Amino acid sequence: MPRASGAERTRHMLRVARTSIGGTRSTTGSDTQQRASVNILVISHTYITRVGREKWRELVRLFDVNLRIIVPTVWKDYLFTIRAEDHADDELDVRALPVWFSGKEAAHVYRSGDLGMHSFNPDILHVEEGTDAFSYFQALTYRRLFAPQAKTLFFTWMNFEKSLHFPFTFFERFNLLRSDAAICGNSDAQDILRKKGYDKPIHVMPLLGLDPELFRKRDASALREQLGLRGTVIGFIGRFVPEKGVMHLLEAAAKLNGDVSLLLIGGGELEADLRRRSIELGLADRVRFCISIPHSEVPRHINAMDLLVLPSYTVPHWKEQFGQVLVQAMASEVPVLGSTHAEIPRVIGDAGFTFGERKWEELRAQLQLLIDRPELRDEYASRGRERVLAEYTNTRIAERTMEVYRGLSV
Repeated sequence: MPRASGAERTRHMLRVARTSIGGTRSTTGSDTQQRASVNILVISHTYITRVGREKWRELVRLFDVNLRIIVPTVWKDYLFTIRAEDHADDELDVRALPVWFSGKEAAHVYRSGDLGMHSFNPDILHVEEGTDAFSYFQALTYRRLFAPQAKTLFFTWMNFEKSLHFPFTFFERFNLLRSDAAICGNSDAQDILRKKGYDKPIHVMPLLGLDPELFRKRDASALREQLGLRGTVIGFIGRFVPEKGVMHLLEAAAKLNGDVSLLLIGGGELEADLRRRSIELGLADRVRFCISIPHSEVPRHINAMDLLVLPSYTVPHWKEQFGQVLVQAMASEVPVLGSTHAEIPRVIGDAGFTFGERKWEELRAQLQLLIDRPELRDEYASRGRERVLAEYTNTRIAERTMEVYRGLSV
């Protein structure tokens, strides 16, 4: 039996889901008499950018809820500074509040006496800053004062056991004890929470979904010509650091037979070494570097690829948390290859190829197979798109988030 598409699954949910949390929106003439059954307060620096809020637009579109999002007025990321005023939103209720320690995920705290809870009266408090976040401790404290009825949950990506020191050890104990549910971005994070003794419901899903209309197959022949790409184009998107395996991808590409180009998108400490090594390997005329392209250019550059590789490997204090570029490539019908590191094989499922972590000869053999067999690339291109529509769209993430809320039995 063919698998239901993401749209079909959405329609099914809208027909059958009638619970106490967030009844679905009417599509009849009675739209003007809509009833919102739950107030949801979301707090996260992730949603300071407008593009990051797509799953919430889907949630509001699909379900009858009151949603308010709290973000910092300014977020000082390690590469750039983001200002909420540059990402105004006329569709969602987004409130920007000043913070201390901007840019520090666990340490930042809002300069607010109630985080808007007193007036909003949330039924669900959803904070996406990790287990040890000062801002989550702050929100839980205010919840006790202003919204004691609210159910609480958090999101975490943390897939390795990091060492915590006071006050973050205290924050984590406090936060876990007072949380009704958790969402983990990967299975390793779920395992770590269980080891910490967290016995409440845990749901595993990515933080963000994807727009399948933005990431889809399109003709990129003009860009390929502009970049001087020829033959089978093997792509990489990410930081140019050792643990991402990009240097080993370059070495593997040098051993391939046939007309091959390499498109490396990103930036980082290995850039000069990669350029030097490509010359030593005789690949300089076949390797193209695109350093820190705008997010809006990512779909076009993915379409310039025939294959995308994510060859990450484990190092102390770092593991791949998800691998969003895999989902973007699969949605664009670009076959993917990934190592068996961390969450990568779970993201790919049966819709791509995996090779052993640090098994570079295995990577080379798989690349050669796909170069030699374009019909196999076509098969996995279709599989990838199908998997994304079923699991990773903004619509599907919104649906699954609502399922979590309903499980809280507000």
